[in-house]
Amino acid sequence: MTFAVAAKGSKTAKSFDDCDAVIIYEKKGEKAFMLRAAENTRSKPLAEFLKGLGVECAICRRMSEEEKASLRSVGIEAVTGFDGEAEEAAGRFAAGPVKKEANKKSCLNPMPRVLVSCRGANGEENALAVGYCGNCSYDPPMLMVGIVPSRYSYQMIKESGCFVVNIADEEYKDTFDYLGSRSKRDEDKLTAMNVRLADGKVVNAPILSDCPVNIECSVVDSIVTGSHEMFVGKVEYVHADASIVGCDGNIDFSSVSFIK
Repeated sequence: MTFAVAAKGSKTAKSFDDCDAVIIYEKKGEKAFMLRAAENTRSKPLAEFLKGLGVECAICRRMSEEEKASLRSVGIEAVTGFDGEAEEAAGRFAAGPVKKEANKKSCLNPMPRVLVSCRGANGEENALAVGYCGNCSYDPPMLMVGIVPSRYSYQMIKESGCFVVNIADEEYKDTFDYLGSRSKRDEDKLTAMNVRLADGKVVNAPILSDCPVNIECSVVDSIVTGSHEMFVGKVEYVHADASIVGCDGNIDFSSVSFIK
């Protein structure tokens, strides 16, 4: 790979607009070999200038999204966040990021902050915070949630064969934290937090009305994966606040203030 480092003197420049020259390197394995330097005359647009130098990747401290898009349009990758001596920056880029072993538990993050609501055979209702949740099929639409068998709601979902995934936002953080830290065995936590409920349209489980998105699911399968049983749910109906649903029916998740 041939890449360019924006340089100001011997240092990595803040940006390509700020650089005096670009230094061209070739990456071989995990090492960088300098090929040449080219003066930045600013006589051509950046993308055209770097493309003419045969560059595949451009490195500097920072770059606007517009500049990145311009480079991508001519097949050049933009990599930012490098500073210090230009030669050292080239070496760090060629060597790749330094890695070390991390903990295995819950290593896939961020995970969505969801509350799973359910209704038992006797009509009892509950909701619990679930850390393991994700899409698992788009045709038909399905998702899965992981429940520890010792949780109070586990048997309720087993009996009813359905559940609702409620996506919580920042305004619901206090309720989310409360429902996630207490068990129905000890108190009626839904009543304690004045949680507003409504019946699902398709499944026999309540939705949490104040959450911006509620996904009704019917259990079609489950698998014990270790600490959790993963319930695979076919998506039967999706409720979403009208303010976040586009004309095409898609949810604009960028407008949801997720719990951090």
